[in-house]
Amino acid sequence: MLMRLLRLSAVLLVAAVSFWTVDRAWGEGFYLRQTKDQLKLKYEVAVEEHGSGRVTVVFTLADEGRLKPLEAVQLVIPAQEQNQDGSRWMDLVVSIDMAETDGGKHVGRIHLLKGLAERAEIQLNTHTMDGKLDPFTRLHHVIPIAKYMKHAPAAATRLPADGKDGQ
Repeated sequence: MLMRLLRLSAVLLVAAVSFWTVDRAWGEGFYLRQTKDQLKLKYEVAVEEHGSGRVTVVFTLADEGRLKPLEAVQLVIPAQEQNQDGSRWMDLVVSIDMAETDGGKHVGRIHLLKGLAERAEIQLNTHTMDGKLDPFTRLHHVIPIAKYMKHAPAAATRLPADGKDGQ
């Protein structure tokens, strides 16, 4: 009986230590400060405003540069307010489906409300820099969508069904 109790205590102690140290086992994430050119990235961002309060963002990735291979391309919308400790929650984090084109480029499309797009960002995520894998460190290159919205063309106004513009 005493042996069973000792074994159970040992198992519980190991479990408690494992749970206590689990937060230390997660890798750290770093936001890269290097520019698109410094990272040798080749991408384009196009934003089309539809006039309905919605926009379509088209992200075209031609070269992953020094971050090759990318693990994920994500749309991230940070929360508007910070927590009391200064950290920030995310209102939305979703993967962008990057379809490959005939030319070898990868294209992803996102359709969302203009207000969300103004605070949204595209994140290129990897554990590799210059071909060196570090499984404990996640790297993020951030592309703010608002930067590209200033040049967004408004959607063309539609003509009535009779083809006349009303004049």
